[in-house]
Amino acid sequence: MKALTIHQPWASLLVWKKKQFETRDWQRSYRGLIAIHAGKEPLSPLEDYYDILWELRNDSISFDEPYFNSTFGKIIAIATLKDIHLMTKELIKKQSHLERVSGYWEPGRYAWEFTNIKPLPKPIPVRGLPGLWNVSDEIQQQISQQLKLN
Repeated sequence: MKALTIHQPWASLLVWKKKQFETRDWQRSYRGLIAIHAGKEPLSPLEDYYDILWELRNDSISFDEPYFNSTFGKIIAIATLKDIHLMTKELIKKQSHLERVSGYWEPGRYAWEFTNIKPLPKPIPVRGLPGLWNVSDEIQQQISQQLKLN
């Protein structure tokens, strides 16, 4: 299984299905099962994400510091990497406001599309790496046990 490290709050927005894409300036040929790993620290304080907080103001999700502090440096879900789309002006225009403010949308970059997202009941601590990386057999086993994949 491959994994992708994503900084908070973007990792959780994917898991909560509030966004469908992760934006990157690179692509890969890999498609399939992928672990979503929340980076070990945020890029900036939570209050810097005013646009996201405003969009989620009436939502029932727990978008707060204690939640994020409990997820840093952990695999928080698995998903299917369905496709990687080259960003065009047309693709960008089709995105919701929340999708656009929770990514770096610019023609020529890439939108990684995730489906079948399954949150882990107990996030698993593991050191992330840049790019796509391989999840150890031991961690895969822990994921399978939590999600009853066997």
